[in-house]
Amino acid sequence: MGNDLNEFEPLQVLSCPKGWTNFLDMRRNAFLGYLLAEVIVIVLVTMSFKFIPERQVAATVAGVLFVGLPLGMMTWEYRRAGLEQMAWFVAVLQFWTVFALPILGMRLANWGVPFEELSFLGIPGPVLHQWSSKSYMVMMVFTLWGWWRTSRVRAD
Repeated sequence: MGNDLNEFEPLQVLSCPKGWTNFLDMRRNAFLGYLLAEVIVIVLVTMSFKFIPERQVAATVAGVLFVGLPLGMMTWEYRRAGLEQMAWFVAVLQFWTVFALPILGMRLANWGVPFEELSFLGIPGPVLHQWSSKSYMVMMVFTLWGWWRTSRVRAD
């Protein structure tokens, strides 16, 4: 009967259905964070083209985001878990090396030239850009797969 705190039962923590704690705990699953970052980059790129009047500057901002995101994700993931998710690394690396770096480099090296007039290894700029969009989606699918795979392993 007293005011002694030791007499009280500890607070019960609400429990989530099995599997949901893995979904909700982003610290335990970096791939959900990577997926969120990939979506945020799409939003930022869209906003840059909407709010930056000079198209070439907006495209450069987009290019820096598309180069920086994969580089940051690969660095973070390598430090976190090495090459444990090799298929994910390959998916991210293909976007970064085959599309993001060449497109940004092509734009910067040819400042003032309309993108429609540029080409890389004989591939016209607009075609390369179309392929890069598909490649980005491949990267996102592999990130989603990495999230699902690591969540499933932790739930077992």
